[in-house]
Amino acid sequence: MVILEDKRLKGQHKKGVKMKYRNFRTIARVFVILAWLVGIIVFIVSLVVGIIGGGASVILGIIMGVVGGFLSFAYLYAFAQFIYISIDIERNTRATLRALLEEVEEEQEVGT
Repeated sequence: MVILEDKRLKGQHKKGVKMKYRNFRTIARVFVILAWLVGIIVFIVSLVVGIIGGGASVILGIIMGVVGGFLSFAYLYAFAQFIYISIDIERNTRATLRALLEEVEEEQEVGT
């Protein structure tokens, strides 16, 4: 039987999964806020510039602003969600390792 042991996890696997990468969570929150701000500001600015510009450029300016605002929002928001997903994958991987270590320890105790 193979014994899985990681010295960094010894004594920690019976506790809850600790939160790591708090700075990345903060960065993700900043990107979510930035996404909303940029999307709203680009949308408003494009409307104002389109209306002030007058003529045929009004419709084109408004359309470009709406599309640009949406794309900038979507990109920044998706990046924030990518950070959250990466953190969740790492946390789930550690939790799985801890569960496997507990299972191996239980099998060893039963076997002895």
